[in-house]
Amino acid sequence: MSLLSGYAISRLLDSVCNDAPAFALPTYLSSDALGVASSTLNAKSKEGPSAELPLTDHPDEIGEYFHQLCLLAQQILPYPSISIWLHDASKQHIVCSHALGPKTRLGRIHALSEIRQLWDDLSAGEILNIVNAQQDPRCSLRFLDEEPTDLLLAAIRSHGQQVGALVCRRPSQFEPWPEHCHAILRTFSLMAGRGLENLDSEGGKLLAYQRQQQLERIHHALSAKTGRPFFDELVTQLRLVLQAQQVWVCEAEQTPAGAFARMISESDGLNDGSSSYRYALRNAACRHVYETAEQPYLVLSEALTLPSRYCGAAHYCGVALRDNKRKVIGHLAMTFERLPDESLLQSILNLVCQRAGSELERQQAEAQLRLSAVAFETNEGLIITDPELVILRVNHAFSQITGLSAREVVGKRLGEELWPWPTDVTPQFDDAGRWEGEVNRWRREGVVYPQWETWTPVRDEEQQITHYVICFEDLSERQASARQIQSLAYFDDLTGLPNRRMLLEQVERAFIAARESEWIGALLFIDLDHFKTINDSLGHAAGDWLLQQVALRLQAELGQGDVLARLGGDEFVLLLPILSESPPLAEMQASGLGERLIEVLSMPYQYQGLDLHIAASIGVTLFPSRDQQPEDLLKQADTAMYQAKAAGRRTIKLFDAGMQRQADRRLLIHNQLRHALGNNELLLHYQPQHMVDSGELIGVEALLRWHPPGHSMISPAEFIPIAEETDLIIDIGQWVLLEACHQFVRWEEEGVRLPQLSVNVSAKQFHHQRFVEHIHEVLSATGMEPSALNLEITESVVLGNTEDAIHKMSELKQLGINFSIDDFGTGYSSLGYLKRLPVDELKIDRSFIQDIPHDVSNMAIVEAVMAMARHLGFNVTAEGVETRQQLEFLRKQNCSFYQGFLASKPLSAEHMQRYALRYLPAELPHEGTL
Repeated sequence: MSLLSGYAISRLLDSVCNDAPAFALPTYLSSDALGVASSTLNAKSKEGPSAELPLTDHPDEIGEYFHQLCLLAQQILPYPSISIWLHDASKQHIVCSHALGPKTRLGRIHALSEIRQLWDDLSAGEILNIVNAQQDPRCSLRFLDEEPTDLLLAAIRSHGQQVGALVCRRPSQFEPWPEHCHAILRTFSLMAGRGLENLDSEGGKLLAYQRQQQLERIHHALSAKTGRPFFDELVTQLRLVLQAQQVWVCEAEQTPAGAFARMISESDGLNDGSSSYRYALRNAACRHVYETAEQPYLVLSEALTLPSRYCGAAHYCGVALRDNKRKVIGHLAMTFERLPDESLLQSILNLVCQRAGSELERQQAEAQLRLSAVAFETNEGLIITDPELVILRVNHAFSQITGLSAREVVGKRLGEELWPWPTDVTPQFDDAGRWEGEVNRWRREGVVYPQWETWTPVRDEEQQITHYVICFEDLSERQASARQIQSLAYFDDLTGLPNRRMLLEQVERAFIAARESEWIGALLFIDLDHFKTINDSLGHAAGDWLLQQVALRLQAELGQGDVLARLGGDEFVLLLPILSESPPLAEMQASGLGERLIEVLSMPYQYQGLDLHIAASIGVTLFPSRDQQPEDLLKQADTAMYQAKAAGRRTIKLFDAGMQRQADRRLLIHNQLRHALGNNELLLHYQPQHMVDSGELIGVEALLRWHPPGHSMISPAEFIPIAEETDLIIDIGQWVLLEACHQFVRWEEEGVRLPQLSVNVSAKQFHHQRFVEHIHEVLSATGMEPSALNLEITESVVLGNTEDAIHKMSELKQLGINFSIDDFGTGYSSLGYLKRLPVDELKIDRSFIQDIPHDVSNMAIVEAVMAMARHLGFNVTAEGVETRQQLEFLRKQNCSFYQGFLASKPLSAEHMQRYALRYLPAELPHEGTL
């Protein structure tokens, strides 16, 4: 690049030494010197004519003067980045007053303390040449560019004092600075100093220029910043330029508790942005800013009440920050130890306050938008349309629910291009233009789903609709949950059949309809026989499977309108709403269907290679009848079913009034039996047992009786089955055993020595976990000889838990206790377990004895039992012997013992003692006695 000749440079230096008008360049600089420079450039460069310099002959502003000076230096020197740095008014900082090159430098400020050594060296040497300034310890990195930089600095002096520097920058690793570059830069620095001296001679123009620098510095510092960085830079610059103690910006907040100022930024950095500091305006000096909001700014110097973190200030200045509607939305506050120049303060506030108000308004608007965005992105779908229902915006939940993206639906019209109204829905908007209701809509894949929609209009100040906001919620899961809840409330979880609750509702409706139409309906109560045995032996999984199979078989037999329900356990109910107008015909139809159901349920069930067999007992009640209510039907059918079971199972019973009386009687007995034991209403009778051949008395059987006070004796056949249905039989059985053993010992003490005492043990009592322990306690408490005690158990004790029965019987057998199988032949006997049991005796039930010698079949059964007993080594006792023909038949079959009315009816303990004395052989006197 071409350079000025030495002659041109000397002419420049000479011109600087002569007096020159303020702000005027030497007249020959724009002609001779520039001409020399231009000629030299043209002579040294073949690239074309040089560009003309945009000089002004008479600049009237120091800023323009510096601009022209830098432009001239840039044309003469081969390096494009030239800047002028001057002291600020405090002499503690330097400010970039003018710059050619990176505009980010203009208005930049640096504390002299950061480059003190560099500044002192420049003052001593006038010119500094620094190669690769990034590695020079005198240079602050903030003062430099990011790229490696060489610096050429020339001191600017005014009135003999260094007031600034002219700085030329170039990339490092360039060729060395030419020597005349130093002279040229020095020439221009002298010209800058002379310009400042002339400016100073004009009175307050230099001070005005410095203030203008400060304003430009603040303007450039804030120009590229927004949001929180803007306010942070604002308070920093104001504190620096105005020499304030503290500067802070607050946003106004109105709450139910009063007016508050929430801190946005403050110059001392106490507010780190992680949380908002706020203070009440009620008694603070800042409240005056809001009360006198029309004033440009407010200055207070007495009785200052400030936030606690700013206490101790002498002067306060506050200015309101307004939005574009002139509403005060916050304030800027400053405190001073000494107030700054009023004109400077006013100029700076005029410069920044409007921008700060706009920035605060924008920040509030963005916060509101963020809040609105969060509210908009809810779990509910949202659609915003124009007044013509053209979609403008949808939220993310819309896309999640419908499967449609915003791009696919924005611009479409609701009701025409998207979601046309179903034919069964006609929205009726209210007076406010609002509508809500349930509508079936379509997803992307064509699936129909229900949703709840709310349509709300948005109106402008003239009440014209500008938008519609449609909020909707997918009801699929809610309705599915409702269906599931209803299913749990009205249907059986295992079989899927209606449960008791739903059945009762159906029964009530069917009953009312039958009464109004005079048709006859029926209710069938179905209880499975022997289900418990299968459930206990194979487990609940098998039991559940079996119940499901039963439900399927029953459902296959239903007619139109029939209702099948499961009450729980193995109980099912079938409601037949309409059978016939004739009660006899309705009874025939119900009975015929019941027989068909028993037949169907009795067929084998294939389960894991096993054939499972069950049956059913069914109770039937017809409706409606006189004095009958819907709630009576289930109870009546249940009563009839109980009678079917009592009649031998696998049968049907139709409810009649007699059954109800029996049911009421059972309930009465059940309630009274609970108090019988505690009220000493139970007693024992004893029935003698004799040898068949000799008639010798060989023992007694203890039989339970119940005699409520003021009433006649209640038969055991009536109350014992009721006790066995509950746990009452356990307590009663334990009392019977203890009382019988006590009586047996008392007889012995009174000289009545019976060979054996037989006591019946129920299945529940036998399988109680403390049964064996209780036997030990009874023997210990009474002194009963174990070998004289015979426990009678039924075959049902062994069924279902054979191993437990064998274990307990064997343990008691070691004590000497004997066992009998009572009512042998009436249950489902298994010879396989019979040979394993430690049993001494079989007792033939009275049902096989009472028709001998007239019933040949019973005689054959007795003969078979006798033959089997002989082979297995069992004694046999026949129950219910009432005639001599029966006794003679038993004698021929070699039966061991018998009991029954032929010998004696059951006797009280007192009568039994007299009976025993008559039949027992008299004891021989001991030796030595008469």
